[in-house]
Amino acid sequence: MKKVTKMAVFLSIICLAAFTSTFTVFAASNNFTNASIPEVVADENSPNLELKHKIYIENFADGVVSVVNKQGKHTVIGKVYRPATLAKESSDGFWAAHYDKASDGTFSCVTAIGVNALHLKVGPRASYDVLNPTAWKPKQISVGINEDYIYAGGSYSNSMIYTSVPGGVNIFGGSTAPYVGNPVKYLNSSGTWESLDNYYNDDYSKAVPKRLLIEVYQPITTNGTLDYIEFENWAAGDTVAGITKINNGRVIAKYSNGTIKHIADIIQRVQGTGRFGGSEYAEVGRLRAAHPGVICFSTSPKIGFTNNANLRGGFQFVPANHAKYLNYNLSQDSFIGRDQWGIIAHIGADPSQLYDPNYIINGHITYDPVWEGVAPLFAEYLAPRHIPGSVSTSTYFVVSNDFGNTWNDCPSIQGITNADNSPVASWTNIRLYVKYPN
Repeated sequence: MKKVTKMAVFLSIICLAAFTSTFTVFAASNNFTNASIPEVVADENSPNLELKHKIYIENFADGVVSVVNKQGKHTVIGKVYRPATLAKESSDGFWAAHYDKASDGTFSCVTAIGVNALHLKVGPRASYDVLNPTAWKPKQISVGINEDYIYAGGSYSNSMIYTSVPGGVNIFGGSTAPYVGNPVKYLNSSGTWESLDNYYNDDYSKAVPKRLLIEVYQPITTNGTLDYIEFENWAAGDTVAGITKINNGRVIAKYSNGTIKHIADIIQRVQGTGRFGGSEYAEVGRLRAAHPGVICFSTSPKIGFTNNANLRGGFQFVPANHAKYLNYNLSQDSFIGRDQWGIIAHIGADPSQLYDPNYIINGHITYDPVWEGVAPLFAEYLAPRHIPGSVSTSTYFVVSNDFGNTWNDCPSIQGITNADNSPVASWTNIRLYVKYPN
């Protein structure tokens, strides 16, 4: 008779507690007040959500990291080297953690997904009021890759769960990666899963719980699943491929039933690449990361850990209000007027307002309706997903120099490039094909 271990019995109990339903309808992940979301994506922000799998993490030394399928079967993908002990305050550099909440309406969720880390928001239970943006700071813990631990040199963060899972695979941009807005839960003393923000209840002196669970969902709209997002890479007044454009480029969403929707505008085109950390764990033409204030694309090959920043490469699209706040209010010299970033706003937005340093204009946030933390661009729908040897099941992007008449794979581009020397400067269109777990 096969020996049944205590761990196997416990995992079986976990499975029974974890899986109660497959389909549900949740609320939008956007966490704003005193601002609206674009009406054109109302459907995307109240989708049916299909449970795909769950990610189970034992937050103690030698604890398991496993993926749990819909039948409750655990597949162990790694172990925990070093647990997280305390939640920390998100840095101003990650201001975007203000912008989202969980798709089940709670305030504990995946707030960033990358090939090199997961960031989990644990509170507070508060909405982001654009008229009082400094009222509170997000609290978070992180889940780190094998390389974070191996190359830490003995200097560790008490707010990170260090795992043996390598960068760029499994939950870190592989076949089982979660999405921004996915709920995060802990196993309470009664043996049931409860939202992690309930555990903290705004008291962040508490130790991080021993057992955590991330619920990974696929959103399904009335038009079906998302097929691709296309970015027309120009703003009004830009000259691209020899043509001066009168109107902003569109951001287009195409769905499985054939529906094509114009959902947003480009108000600053991307024309170069930067040395974005983590791109060393992503392949050329893949996503590097996603959070409520960024979509990060990789243009550099996967080489693994490196201290040579010039081997990294990528570009980003960011929402307009986020770009303004970081640039003017937090004095971060990024985004606006920089070739490595494209900027997205609502349909009909005025690019010139990027250069008004005021976040609030005439009592309203500059670009209202907002795109920060809004699906399908900055919540719930996009995540790095690379399946080795299978482009067709990976999330990947292609580029065009002729307004979509022909498409090409992204070339390999490393280091900092700009409009004077970058292949990106000639791109008229960028199309991101979106794939989900089976």
